[in-house]
Parts: sequence; C-alpha cells; structure tokens
Amino acid sequence: MIVLLVEGETETVLKEHLKQFLDERAAAEGQPKVALRAKDIMTLSAERLCRRIALELGDPQVTAVIGLVDVYPNFSSAREAKDFLRQTAGGNPRFYPHAAQYEVEAWILPYWKDICRRVGVQRAAPGQNPEQVNRLRPPSHHLADLYQLARPRKKYVKTIEMAAILRGKDLIIAAEQCPEFKSFLNTLLELGGLKPL
Repeated sequence: MIVLLVEGETETVLKEHLKQFLDERAAAEGQPKVALRAKDIMTLSAERLCRRIALELGDPQVTAVIGLVDVYPNFSSAREAKDFLRQTAGGNPRFYPHAAQYEVEAWILPYWKDICRRVGVQRAAPGQNPEQVNRLRPPSHHLADLYQLARPRKKYVKTIEMAAILRGKDLIIAAEQCPEFKSFLNTLLELGGLKPL
C-alpha cells in the first residue's frame, strides 16, 4: 500500500482521480490495482511530520509514503518544498517528496476551456505554463476570479470544483503541461509496478 500524506482537502479530492488513473493503467498492463490511501494530515512542523512518516512506514502493509505539499505560500519553489520534505523524512528511501508548483490547482489549469464552459464564461487562460502561474497570484485566485464572472455569480469551492472538473478527464493532459505533476504521477506508477509516462 502507498500512503499519500497531503496538506488539505483539495489534494484528498485529487486522490480519487489518481486512483482511477492508476486502476486504468494497471488494467491496461494486466497488473494488479495499486492500493493507495490518502491522509489529510500533512503538517509543516518538521518534528511532527517526521514522527508521522515514521509511523506510516512502521505499518508492514505500507510499501512507501509520498508527501505532497503546495509551494504556495510557504516555499519559493517546488525544489525548496521537496528538499524540506526530504530532510524532514531523514532521507528515508521509502519516502518520496513531491510539491505542486505553486498549488495543486495548477494541475487543473490545463482543462481551462472546460472550466470556462462549466461556468459559462470565456476568458483567456492565465498563462501558457500552468506551473508558472505564480505565488503572487496563484492558480486558485485565477479560478475564483473566473467563477465570479459567471451570471449568476458562482463561488469557487476547491473540493467541489476540483472533483467536477477532473471527472472523466485524462490526467496525462495535465502531466504533459505540468512537469511536477508528471513527476508525481511517475512516482505513483513506478511504486505500483507500472510503466512511467
């Protein structure tokens, strides 16, 4: 079993889509399904996180733990966030650090046209590269602004909207535009004994 330690509810919602992606890949390759469990308990307290990682890895059913954090607002880059996670885990080889640059919402920006159709508003995407939509105005702010343009106005509720936007979507589309997401998916695939992207 792979345990995914995440920062918040948005990343927990992402887990459902990750599991579906992994199950489809496993079926296509004739491999068993990957056991994946997400826990919304990520903390940026190094001491508490270190204990949590050790506790998860102490479970004999757990083969690996993946930590996933947003870069925004606590880090300047994905590299810095991953270095923090790696150091906190004490270099344990069964722990895999990952970061969403700058937020996990960057990974739904590749579906911008679908999002616009969903809210009934046409607006240019906030940038060519979703993971470069920066910390000064992160992806969730662009999404909130887009939803406010709808008539009647809509509120961007991260957990509800992420689930709806990703429903039925091919995650490879996002992976092709988001290197950090592709790296994250490849870790999941490789840990599950599946071919990387």
